[in-house]
Amino acid sequence: MVSSNPSYNLKGVPADSSIIITWDEKTLKTLTDGLRDLQPALESVNISGGRYGVGTLLTTEWGIGGTVSWKDSQEIITPEAPLETGTQYRVWTYLYMTLRDGQARSCPRIGGEVIFTTAGSPPDDGNPVRKIDLSKIYHGDENGHGDIRGKVTGLNSALGLLTIDDTNMGSVSLIIYKGIPVLGKGQFISFDMIQIGDKVDARFTGGRVVTVELLF
Repeated sequence: MVSSNPSYNLKGVPADSSIIITWDEKTLKTLTDGLRDLQPALESVNISGGRYGVGTLLTTEWGIGGTVSWKDSQEIITPEAPLETGTQYRVWTYLYMTLRDGQARSCPRIGGEVIFTTAGSPPDDGNPVRKIDLSKIYHGDENGHGDIRGKVTGLNSALGLLTIDDTNMGSVSLIIYKGIPVLGKGQFISFDMIQIGDKVDARFTGGRVVTVELLF
């Protein structure tokens, strides 16, 4: 990602704005070899904040109605409706594959993210995501992998958010999406069974948590 509009951490963004990401032209060409085209994978855009909670697929046929269009190396992302005022948003798209010698191969992530806050006052709706700094949520290393282990210091069941004091990284917040297996003593348990002070191990693949294990 070369640049974005709005720029990273910009405040006072009009709520009816589109998000424009300018990509490196060389990178876009690398994703296309005439036989396979991985560039459309960058059109799978996620968004968090406000009504989107901690993460929702905005675009593609599985998304909630947002659209993507291209103008040369610029990707124009339009939400399905105006954003909420006074609200922090995080928009991201990452690809962990590229084309080499005509074959799709894994690689350090290609893509980027934009974090910004819209102008005005936030809705008085009690939405718990408004108390979360979305920039602090961890999505794995440059390859989308990770192994976070430590004591649980924060829990938000409504958002599926887990904060861990990792032995190497310090305080890390993770999203545990619905359906992600949570294990305890080799058996599946519910997310609600995790408590402050428990020791857990969370593993990442593709930029998201894929398993959580409660350690005893």
